[in-house]
Amino acid sequence: MKKLASVQDAIRNDYNNVVFISSETCSICHVDEPKARKLAEANDVPFHHLDIMQEPELAGVFEVLTVPAVLVYHEGKEIARQARFIDFTSLEKLLKQLPKDSETTDYQTLFK
Repeated sequence: MKKLASVQDAIRNDYNNVVFISSETCSICHVDEPKARKLAEANDVPFHHLDIMQEPELAGVFEVLTVPAVLVYHEGKEIARQARFIDFTSLEKLLKQLPKDSETTDYQTLFK
């Protein structure tokens, strides 16, 4: 529960966040987690890895029905979600488009 609370604080307080939810028994999760972490770090987005086996309440809090799941947050709101089959190309494109600070966002540029 302690890790979940710190991730929820980060979502509320940080501008952008990537949350990766996995299970220790999921072999695909072990392959996808380093890839998602690398993309987040390359784009200066905080990365949070949560294990659903260690904190089962994650399923209800984040409404995750399958793992792996990648959730992207911007200004405290979920803006993207992928589960089971992660499309790393679209995830990378999204992370590159995210504004890096709280300056006024030009949404025409963001969604080109």
